[in-house]
Amino acid sequence: MDSKEINLQLREKVGEKIKLLRKEESYEKIASRCNLDASKISKIEKGRIDFRINTIFEIAKGLRVHPMELLDIKFSFDEYYKEIDPAYKSNS
Repeated sequence: MDSKEINLQLREKVGEKIKLLRKEESYEKIASRCNLDASKISKIEKGRIDFRINTIFEIAKGLRVHPMELLDIKFSFDEYYKEIDPAYKSNS
């Protein structure tokens, strides 16, 4: 798995978490509580665009959750580390 695929997987996992936390609330409603527009929130949720950490904080503010909730995802970091460092050995 290359780094682009890993990046895409991470974006999709965060997007799934946004969708779960958003429930039925509209993108416009969330955008009204943060410094992002509704279309950007939608694109991030669908994994279409990359984002920076400050964007996570803005989305968390719009969702009224702690940013840590958006990053609480299931992801195999062993695969990620092996990709960027072939000498990496898992601790588990």
